[in-house]
Amino acid sequence: MSDYVTFKTSSPSGDLISFLSGMKQIYSDTGKKSVVYQRLNMPGISYMGSLHPFENESGEPICMNRYMFDMLYPLLKSQEYIEDFLVYNGEQVQFDLDNIRLERFTNQPNGSLNRWFSYIFPDMASDLSKKWINVPCGTIYKKYKDKIIINFTERHRNHILTYHYLKPHQDKIMFVGLKKERDLFCNNWGLDIPLIEVENFLQLAKIIKACKFFLGNASMCYQIAEAVKSKRLLEIFPLHPNVIPVGENAFDYYHQISMEYYFNKLLKQ
Repeated sequence: MSDYVTFKTSSPSGDLISFLSGMKQIYSDTGKKSVVYQRLNMPGISYMGSLHPFENESGEPICMNRYMFDMLYPLLKSQEYIEDFLVYNGEQVQFDLDNIRLERFTNQPNGSLNRWFSYIFPDMASDLSKKWINVPCGTIYKKYKDKIIINFTERHRNHILTYHYLKPHQDKIMFVGLKKERDLFCNNWGLDIPLIEVENFLQLAKIIKACKFFLGNASMCYQIAEAVKSKRLLEIFPLHPNVIPVGENAFDYYHQISMEYYFNKLLKQ
């Protein structure tokens, strides 16, 4: 019998972060670490408001490229329950996570994305109110303890909302993500917010863990905030609200009044 549990996925990075909760549960139940195989450059499954930001050489959207794999590698390898993170080359695996989208009904793209895999693989079901990524932050990250970390992608947006209200607080706010995302957000709302450039997503996770709170839309960055259980505030994607906060100090919003209420509540904590 293998000493490890093997997984294959073609999914984008945010989905992969959600899968880790199930891998952690299997490790807790069996003591077996996970080997995760990632297929690269697979076509992105898109729908209205959900185009993928990365493209192949032909300009077609893809789920994950080599850049994202390399950025994710240190984060996955740092987790106690992950033995390795490898590019898929046809290996036989025990858990083919692509079946979440191909094999059976999971109510996609609706319902909680973080539960989809447990409908197909019940042994991966876990308590989503508990953190599943552990990233101890050294003293270097104390500088973020009073900072609000934000990320807004071009995917999964609620376009009735406005963010002009952030202007009086912009000295406390820092943006993580792509420069294009930061520039678009700042230009839209007349803001001047610095971009944090990270070497990898392990560093990103430590910043999100250390900050005062996280604000953003449904994205990989938000999934990291959910996984490390930062204080967090989520803009809901109205067409398919499939990322749902679970646990303490976690709020989501459709409307301006709710967003600003929760923002000020977390600001005072």
